[in-house]
Amino acid sequence: MTFPAAFIAVDWGTSNARFALCDEDGQALETREGPGAAQSRGRFDEVFDEATAGWRAAHRELPAFMCGMVGSAFGWKEAPYLPCPADLYELADSAVKIREGVHVLPGMRCTNPLGAPDVMRGEETQLFGAQCMGLLPGERQLVCMPGTHTKWVTLSRGVVQEFLTAPTGEVFGLLCEHSVLVRDKATPVTHDARDFERGLAEAVRHPGALIHQVFQARSLRLDKQLSNEGAASWISGLLIGADVGGALKVSGAYEREPVLIIGAPHLADSYALALARHGRKATKVDGSTASLAGLAYVFREHERAHA
Repeated sequence: MTFPAAFIAVDWGTSNARFALCDEDGQALETREGPGAAQSRGRFDEVFDEATAGWRAAHRELPAFMCGMVGSAFGWKEAPYLPCPADLYELADSAVKIREGVHVLPGMRCTNPLGAPDVMRGEETQLFGAQCMGLLPGERQLVCMPGTHTKWVTLSRGVVQEFLTAPTGEVFGLLCEHSVLVRDKATPVTHDARDFERGLAEAVRHPGALIHQVFQARSLRLDKQLSNEGAASWISGLLIGADVGGALKVSGAYEREPVLIIGAPHLADSYALALARHGRKATKVDGSTASLAGLAYVFREHERAHA
Protein backbone atom coordinates (compact mmCIF):
# COMPACT_ATOMS: atom_id res chain seq x y z
CA MET A 1 0.00 0.00 0.00
CA THR A 2 1.32 3.44 -0.93
CA PHE A 3 0.59 6.23 1.53
CA PRO A 4 0.06 9.78 0.26
CA ALA A 5 2.72 12.43 0.70
CA ALA A 6 1.82 14.79 3.53
CA PHE A 7 4.81 17.02 4.27
CA ILE A 8 8.48 17.66 3.62
CA ALA A 9 10.96 17.00 6.44
CA VAL A 10 14.41 18.56 6.44
CA ASP A 11 17.29 17.83 8.81
CA TRP A 12 19.68 20.62 7.84
CA GLY A 13 23.06 20.17 9.48
CA THR A 14 26.25 22.14 9.13
CA SER A 15 27.82 19.84 6.53
CA ASN A 16 24.82 18.42 4.69
CA ALA A 17 21.04 18.56 4.44
CA ARG A 18 18.66 15.60 4.24
CA PHE A 19 15.33 16.28 2.54
CA ALA A 20 12.53 13.71 2.82
CA LEU A 21 9.08 13.52 1.26
CA CYS A 22 7.01 11.94 4.04
CA ASP A 23 3.58 10.55 4.79
CA GLU A 24 1.80 11.83 7.90
CA ASP A 25 3.53 9.23 10.12
CA GLY A 26 7.00 10.36 9.07
CA GLN A 27 7.76 7.45 6.75
CA ALA A 28 10.11 8.66 4.03
CA LEU A 29 8.64 8.10 0.55
CA GLU A 30 11.64 9.67 -1.17
CA THR A 31 14.85 11.29 0.04
CA ARG A 32 17.44 13.71 -1.32
CA GLU A 33 20.73 15.14 -0.12
CA GLY A 34 21.74 18.78 -0.31
CA PRO A 35 24.46 21.19 0.80
CA GLY A 36 24.77 21.90 4.51
CA ALA A 37 24.09 25.15 6.30
CA ALA A 38 27.69 26.32 5.90
CA GLN A 39 27.43 26.12 2.09
CA SER A 40 23.83 27.36 1.97
CA ARG A 41 24.45 30.56 3.89
CA GLY A 42 22.70 33.47 2.25
CA ARG A 43 20.76 31.27 -0.19
CA PHE A 44 18.70 28.87 1.93
CA ASP A 45 15.50 29.71 0.06
CA GLU A 46 17.16 28.93 -3.27
CA VAL A 47 18.59 25.60 -2.03
CA PHE A 48 15.27 24.58 -0.48
CA ASP A 49 13.26 25.48 -3.58
CA GLU A 50 15.62 23.61 -5.86
CA ALA A 51 15.64 20.46 -3.72
CA THR A 52 11.86 20.32 -3.25
CA ALA A 53 10.45 21.82 -6.46
CA GLY A 54 9.49 18.48 -7.97
CA TRP A 55 7.76 17.29 -4.83
CA ARG A 56 5.82 20.51 -4.39
CA ALA A 57 4.76 20.52 -8.04
CA ALA A 58 3.58 16.91 -7.91
CA HIS A 59 1.81 17.17 -4.56
CA ARG A 60 0.78 20.82 -4.57
CA GLU A 61 2.28 23.11 -1.94
CA LEU A 62 3.29 20.69 0.79
CA PRO A 63 4.19 22.15 4.20
CA ALA A 64 7.78 21.74 5.32
CA PHE A 65 9.17 21.28 8.83
CA MET A 66 12.88 21.54 9.46
CA CYS A 67 15.41 21.17 12.24
CA GLY A 68 19.13 21.71 12.68
CA MET A 69 21.51 24.52 11.82
CA VAL A 70 19.01 26.01 9.37
CA GLY A 71 17.56 27.64 12.49
CA SER A 72 20.89 28.95 13.80
CA ALA A 73 22.20 32.50 13.82
CA PHE A 74 23.74 31.89 10.36
CA GLY A 75 20.78 29.84 9.13
CA TRP A 76 17.72 30.72 7.10
CA LYS A 77 15.99 32.26 10.11
CA GLU A 78 17.04 32.01 13.73
CA ALA A 79 14.85 29.93 16.01
CA PRO A 80 15.70 30.85 19.64
CA TYR A 81 16.95 28.13 21.95
CA LEU A 82 14.55 26.64 24.48
CA PRO A 83 16.14 26.87 27.94
CA CYS A 84 16.38 23.63 29.92
CA PRO A 85 14.76 22.05 31.83
CA ALA A 86 12.37 21.81 28.88
CA ASP A 87 9.58 19.39 28.03
CA LEU A 88 10.18 17.88 24.60
CA TYR A 89 6.57 18.60 23.64
CA GLU A 90 7.38 22.32 23.85
CA LEU A 91 9.14 21.89 20.52
CA ALA A 92 5.83 21.41 18.74
CA ASP A 93 4.58 24.75 20.09
CA SER A 94 7.77 26.66 19.40
CA ALA A 95 8.32 26.19 15.67
CA VAL A 96 9.32 29.41 13.91
CA LYS A 97 7.66 30.36 10.62
CA ILE A 98 10.19 31.16 7.91
CA ARG A 99 7.71 31.77 5.14
CA GLU A 100 4.28 30.46 4.26
CA GLY A 101 4.23 26.71 4.80
CA VAL A 102 7.85 26.46 5.99
CA HIS A 103 8.73 26.16 9.70
CA VAL A 104 11.88 25.40 11.69
CA LEU A 105 12.13 23.94 15.19
CA PRO A 106 14.21 25.60 17.90
CA GLY A 107 17.30 24.14 19.52
CA MET A 108 17.92 23.81 23.26
CA ARG A 109 20.41 25.34 25.66
CA CYS A 110 21.42 24.47 29.20
CA THR A 111 24.05 24.81 31.87
CA ASN A 112 25.83 21.48 31.55
CA PRO A 113 27.04 19.24 34.41
CA LEU A 114 30.43 20.99 34.30
CA GLY A 115 28.77 24.36 34.96
CA ALA A 116 29.32 25.70 31.42
CA PRO A 117 26.80 26.81 28.77
CA ASP A 118 25.90 24.15 26.20
CA VAL A 119 23.67 24.09 23.10
CA MET A 120 22.16 21.69 20.59
CA ARG A 121 20.36 22.02 17.27
CA GLY A 122 18.86 19.02 15.52
CA GLU A 123 19.46 16.52 18.31
CA GLU A 124 16.44 17.82 20.23
CA THR A 125 14.22 16.72 17.33
CA GLN A 126 15.74 13.23 17.44
CA LEU A 127 15.03 13.13 21.17
CA PHE A 128 11.46 14.21 20.52
CA GLY A 129 11.10 11.52 17.89
CA ALA A 130 12.36 8.90 20.32
CA GLN A 131 9.76 10.15 22.80
CA CYS A 132 7.03 9.83 20.17
CA MET A 133 8.25 6.30 19.40
CA GLY A 134 7.86 5.29 23.05
CA LEU A 135 11.60 4.93 23.64
CA LEU A 136 11.82 7.30 26.62
CA PRO A 137 9.34 5.70 29.02
CA GLY A 138 11.32 5.78 32.26
CA GLU A 139 11.42 8.27 35.07
CA ARG A 140 15.12 8.80 34.37
CA GLN A 141 16.97 8.31 31.11
CA LEU A 142 20.50 8.88 29.87
CA VAL A 143 20.75 9.31 26.09
CA CYS A 144 23.91 9.20 24.01
CA MET A 145 23.77 10.93 20.62
CA PRO A 146 27.09 10.21 18.87
CA GLY A 147 28.36 12.35 16.02
CA THR A 148 30.73 15.15 15.18
CA HIS A 149 29.64 16.74 18.46
CA THR A 150 28.37 13.91 20.65
CA LYS A 151 25.59 14.81 23.08
CA TRP A 152 24.93 13.16 26.43
CA VAL A 153 21.43 14.06 27.57
CA THR A 154 19.72 13.44 30.89
CA LEU A 155 15.93 13.35 30.93
CA SER A 156 13.24 12.87 33.54
CA ARG A 157 9.78 11.86 32.27
CA GLY A 158 10.33 13.47 28.89
CA VAL A 159 11.84 16.65 30.28
CA VAL A 160 15.39 17.45 29.18
CA GLN A 161 17.25 18.35 32.36
CA GLU A 162 20.72 19.05 30.97
CA PHE A 163 23.21 17.79 28.42
CA LEU A 164 26.93 17.66 27.79
CA THR A 165 28.71 17.95 24.44
CA ALA A 166 31.93 16.17 23.47
CA PRO A 167 33.45 17.09 20.06
CA THR A 168 34.64 13.49 19.66
CA GLY A 169 34.05 13.19 15.93
CA GLU A 170 35.60 16.56 15.21
CA VAL A 171 38.73 15.75 17.23
CA PHE A 172 39.01 12.42 15.39
CA GLY A 173 38.79 14.23 12.05
CA LEU A 174 41.39 16.81 13.07
CA LEU A 175 43.83 14.17 14.24
CA CYS A 176 43.41 12.14 11.07
CA GLU A 177 43.59 15.06 8.65
CA HIS A 178 45.89 17.60 10.29
CA SER A 179 48.31 15.64 12.45
CA VAL A 180 51.28 13.32 11.94
CA LEU A 181 50.20 11.27 14.96
CA VAL A 182 47.66 9.05 13.22
CA ARG A 183 48.56 8.73 9.56
CA ASP A 184 50.31 10.16 6.56
CA LYS A 185 48.20 11.40 3.66
CA ALA A 186 48.77 8.21 1.68
CA THR A 187 47.13 5.99 4.33
CA PRO A 188 43.34 5.80 4.00
CA VAL A 189 41.08 6.08 7.04
CA THR A 190 39.47 2.67 7.45
CA HIS A 191 37.80 0.77 10.29
CA ASP A 192 39.39 -2.29 11.84
CA ALA A 193 37.33 -3.82 14.66
CA ARG A 194 40.30 -5.35 16.47
CA ASP A 195 42.32 -2.12 16.60
CA PHE A 196 39.21 -0.17 17.59
CA GLU A 197 38.75 -2.50 20.57
CA ARG A 198 42.43 -2.10 21.46
CA GLY A 199 41.87 1.66 21.63
CA LEU A 200 38.79 1.15 23.80
CA ALA A 201 40.76 -1.06 26.16
CA GLU A 202 43.48 1.58 26.50
CA ALA A 203 40.91 4.24 27.40
CA VAL A 204 39.40 2.00 30.09
CA ARG A 205 42.79 0.92 31.43
CA HIS A 206 44.04 4.45 32.07
CA PRO A 207 41.05 6.79 32.47
CA GLY A 208 41.87 10.48 32.61
CA ALA A 209 45.12 10.15 30.64
CA LEU A 210 43.76 10.96 27.18
CA ILE A 211 46.18 13.73 26.25
CA HIS A 212 49.09 11.38 27.04
CA GLN A 213 47.53 8.35 25.35
CA VAL A 214 46.94 10.10 22.03
CA PHE A 215 50.67 10.04 21.23
CA GLN A 216 50.60 6.25 21.29
CA ALA A 217 48.93 6.31 17.88
CA ARG A 218 52.39 7.29 16.60
CA SER A 219 54.69 5.49 19.03
CA LEU A 220 52.89 2.15 18.67
CA ARG A 221 53.29 2.41 14.91
CA LEU A 222 56.99 3.24 15.20
CA ASP A 223 57.38 0.23 17.50
CA LYS A 224 55.53 -2.00 14.99
CA GLN A 225 52.82 -2.83 17.55
CA LEU A 226 50.20 -1.05 15.43
CA SER A 227 49.93 -0.96 11.65
CA ASN A 228 49.70 2.28 9.71
CA GLU A 229 46.24 1.24 8.52
CA GLY A 230 45.06 0.40 12.05
CA ALA A 231 46.05 3.65 13.76
CA ALA A 232 42.85 5.50 12.83
CA SER A 233 40.71 2.71 14.30
CA TRP A 234 42.86 2.67 17.44
CA ILE A 235 42.52 6.42 17.97
CA SER A 236 38.76 6.17 17.30
CA GLY A 237 38.46 3.55 20.03
CA LEU A 238 40.56 5.65 22.40
CA LEU A 239 38.51 8.81 21.83
CA ILE A 240 35.13 7.08 22.06
CA GLY A 241 36.26 5.19 25.14
CA ALA A 242 37.37 8.43 26.81
CA ASP A 243 34.13 10.13 25.78
CA VAL A 244 32.00 7.36 27.28
CA GLY A 245 34.07 7.09 30.45
CA GLY A 246 33.92 10.82 31.10
CA ALA A 247 30.20 11.09 30.38
CA LEU A 248 29.33 8.20 32.69
CA LYS A 249 31.40 9.75 35.45
CA VAL A 250 29.55 13.07 35.39
CA SER A 251 26.12 11.44 35.00
CA GLY A 252 26.52 9.06 37.92
CA ALA A 253 22.93 9.53 39.12
CA TYR A 254 21.82 7.57 36.04
CA GLU A 255 24.19 4.67 36.62
CA ARG A 256 21.58 1.90 36.82
CA GLU A 257 19.51 2.68 33.73
CA PRO A 258 20.27 1.35 30.23
CA VAL A 259 21.58 4.04 27.88
CA LEU A 260 19.58 4.90 24.76
CA ILE A 261 21.84 5.60 21.77
CA ILE A 262 20.36 7.72 18.97
CA GLY A 263 22.53 8.04 15.88
CA ALA A 264 23.92 6.54 12.71
CA PRO A 265 24.06 2.72 13.03
CA HIS A 266 27.86 2.40 12.72
CA LEU A 267 28.44 5.01 15.41
CA ALA A 268 25.74 3.56 17.63
CA ASP A 269 27.45 0.16 17.43
CA SER A 270 30.80 1.68 18.40
CA TYR A 271 29.35 3.49 21.40
CA ALA A 272 27.43 0.39 22.48
CA LEU A 273 30.75 -1.51 22.56
CA ALA A 274 32.32 1.24 24.67
CA LEU A 275 29.38 1.26 27.08
CA ALA A 276 29.60 -2.51 27.41
CA ARG A 277 33.23 -2.08 28.54
CA HIS A 278 31.81 -0.12 31.46
CA GLY A 279 29.15 -2.73 32.19
CA ARG A 280 26.32 -0.64 30.76
CA LYS A 281 23.54 -1.97 28.59
CA ALA A 282 22.37 0.05 25.60
CA THR A 283 19.46 0.18 23.18
CA LYS A 284 19.83 1.80 19.78
CA VAL A 285 17.65 3.73 17.35
CA ASP A 286 18.59 5.23 14.00
CA GLY A 287 18.94 9.00 14.22
CA SER A 288 17.28 9.71 10.87
CA THR A 289 14.25 7.61 11.84
CA ALA A 290 13.95 9.45 15.15
CA SER A 291 14.26 12.85 13.48
CA LEU A 292 11.47 12.07 11.01
CA ALA A 293 9.23 10.83 13.83
CA GLY A 294 9.72 14.11 15.68
CA LEU A 295 9.04 16.28 12.64
CA ALA A 296 5.97 14.17 11.80
CA TYR A 297 4.48 14.86 15.22
CA VAL A 298 5.02 18.60 14.76
CA PHE A 299 3.37 18.38 11.32
CA ARG A 300 0.29 16.60 12.72
CA GLU A 301 -0.06 19.09 15.57
CA HIS A 302 0.20 21.96 13.12
CA GLU A 303 -2.50 20.41 10.93
CA ARG A 304 -4.83 19.94 13.90
CA ALA A 305 -4.30 23.51 15.06
CA HIS A 306 -5.14 24.87 11.60
CA ALA A 307 -7.96 22.49 10.67
